This record gives sequence, structure tokens and C-alpha cells, in this order.
Amino acid sequence: MKAYLKVCPEQQLGEVHPYIYGQYFEHLGNCIYPSVWDAQSPHADASGVRLDVIKAVRELGVPVIRWPGGCYVDLYDWRDGVGPLKDRPTRVNWHWGGLESNQFGTDEFLQWCRKAGAEPYVNVNLGTGTLVESLRWIDYCNGSGETADAQWRRSNGHAEPYDVKLWGIGNETWGHWEAGQLSAGEYAHKLANWAQFYKKYDRSLQLLGVGSSYGDDPDWDREVIVHAGKYLDYLTFHLYGSSMDRESGEEFYPVVFTPVYFEKQLRKMVETIRTTIVNHKLELPGPIRISMDEWNIRHYEPDPDNLGSYRLDRNSPRNLQDALFVAGIFNTMIRLGDSVGMANYVFLVNGNGILSVTEHTVIKTTLFHVFKQYAEWMTGQSVQVQVSSPSMRIPAPQVNRTGDERADAEPVRA
Repeated sequence: MKAYLKVCPEQQLGEVHPYIYGQYFEHLGNCIYPSVWDAQSPHADASGVRLDVIKAVRELGVPVIRWPGGCYVDLYDWRDGVGPLKDRPTRVNWHWGGLESNQFGTDEFLQWCRKAGAEPYVNVNLGTGTLVESLRWIDYCNGSGETADAQWRRSNGHAEPYDVKLWGIGNETWGHWEAGQLSAGEYAHKLANWAQFYKKYDRSLQLLGVGSSYGDDPDWDREVIVHAGKYLDYLTFHLYGSSMDRESGEEFYPVVFTPVYFEKQLRKMVETIRTTIVNHKLELPGPIRISMDEWNIRHYEPDPDNLGSYRLDRNSPRNLQDALFVAGIFNTMIRLGDSVGMANYVFLVNGNGILSVTEHTVIKTTLFHVFKQYAEWMTGQSVQVQVSSPSMRIPAPQVNRTGDERADAEPVRA
């Protein structure tokens, strides 16, 4: 099989935003403790941060990282995670189970971002929190005056404001598994109400609103854009590929071509954003771009306790087909450079991560090198490429739609 490729530099598609190579932390399993924060580790600094992980992340060149979730955030009280470590309460991890020590909180995360050279993206608790709590969180992070929360940050040893610009308002608020589930209309009005007060505090904040599940509910996206679009910089998009059979090789092509399905869904959301703005004659201060702030390829394995079903294995090693899947997703986002402004891979550390971290070791997975090379080489303007090649019909990609154990996409041609 021969393929012919023509690069058309005169046909520019849009800027490749460095944020598309972003990462994600969530308080789930071993994704934070002891892999990112471990006060007992010989690799940690005085604040408990694993410096061997920081070193690898700096080499990787992570541009932005999202925290603290995810589903976790909609049951999270940020005030539990600030102040002297010895005084912080241990809570139930209400969404994922187990206990949360709150040793890695706001200051630890923001200091971590500074050490790693990454921009922080903070998701607030819309599900069970209040507007006042979230505004106080912003003031704790960014306040420069004499307010109680800015003073609280200073008393915790952080004199200068962090100047956090990226703030997400809610997470998968349409999902039945999410604390504080809302309908499209309920969420759109609540989002607009919260966002207007964020902008009153600081008009330079960049705000993210929750987009529909895998971009497949244009009614949800229209509601959000019509009622809150004038405050938003990004609409979020979550989608996961699935790997069910890594041994036989039979799923190699379905996994490698799954980015074709991702692109289809992203283009669907792009069109919804465009037509909503045009049809409702919305005058917005700037473009609304897509933030694919949860994505990866999930590995499943047969469930020995439930014959014929599968369970998610968050600690399986990344392999060649995963690396090709990731490269395909990057190519998709680069083609959509004018519309996709950020992405956050799930996760940076462990949990299907770029780095596999144990108590004493940091392993750079196959994905590490894909992320590093794309971030170094694939920047600037994306341009049109014309490809002439034989085509093949591929099996339907295996796609995990958020909240489902397994869902199959319709067949596509690539």
C-alpha cells in the first residue's frame, strides 16, 4: 500500500494551542498518594512533593494540569486542604471510596505547578458546594488585598497571589453518577449565575463550562451557550477509548483508529457551537473553544467475579496501540486547531498514566515519548494536508462513554 501526501502551507487551519498537551490529577487510587505527594519518601522535599516525579514532568514539558477532579471535586471542600498539615481533617473519599488525608491540597497543587512549570487549571465544586465557597477559593488563590482568605493564604506561608486564570465550573453535571446532577436548563442558568460573579471578581479569569457527554447532546450544549456563552472561554468534552483484548492483537485496528470516532464527535460539538452562535445572533467577547479535559484509552480485563463481563484495570502498562491512539488524538486536535484549545489526559501519574510511579521508581511509559515529541515539534500553525491512499473498512472502535461499562460506536471508514 502506498500513500501520497501533499502539505499545503498556504491553507492554515488554526493555531496549535500548547494546552492540548495538558494533563490531569484526581484523588483516585494511587494517582496522588504516594506517587505525587509522600512526606516519608526519600525523594520528597520538605513539603512532601516527590522531586523525582517533578523532574520527569519538567522533562515532559507539561503545559497545564487540571485538579482536583473530576467526580471527586463535586464532593470536595477546598478548606479541608489548606493550613498546617497536622490540622487537616481526614475525610471519606465520598466518590471513589477509601479515605482522603487532604495532605495534598490547594497550596500543594499550586506550588507543584510552579515547580513543574505547568499552568494550573482548578475545577470548582458546583455539585454540592456554594457560590460563596467557590468565590472564596478564588480569593484564597488570587487575592492581593486584606480579605480574610487572602490573609489566610499569607498565614499559610504564601505571600504572593498564585494568579490562577483557568477555572472550571462543574464536572459531568449531566451524569446520574455525579453529585448535584442537573438538567441542561438548570445547569445553564446556574453556570451563568456563578460565572457572572467570577467575572465581577476578575474579568481576566478564563472559565470552562460543562459540555455534553462526548459532544452528543446538542440540546445541552445549546442551552449552555445561549445562557452562559458570554462568560465562557471553553466548553468541556469527555470521551474514553477502550481496550478489551490486548493479547490476541485482534483489536489493534479498532483501537488505533478510534481517533476517527473522536474527531467525528469533536466536529459535531464544533458545529453545535457555531450554529448556536449564528442562529441566536449571540455577540460574544471571544471564541468558545473545546477543552477535551478528560480523555484516554482504558484497558479492561475479564472480571473473574462476573463471568462474561469486564472490569477496568487502571494500572495496566501502556503499549504500542495506546501510543498510536494518542498520536491519532493529537493529529485530530491539530486538524481542529481553530476549535480545540485544551485537553487534559487522564492521568499524568498512574491510573492509565504517562508516568508509572511506585514508592521508589518513576517509569516513563510509551506515552511519555509521544507527548514529549508532539509538544516539542507540533506547535505553531496547523496547515491543510491532502492524503491520497487506499482505504480500509475497520471494525467499530471500542468507546467507553462516561458512565457506561462499554459502548460500541458505529462503524467508520478511515
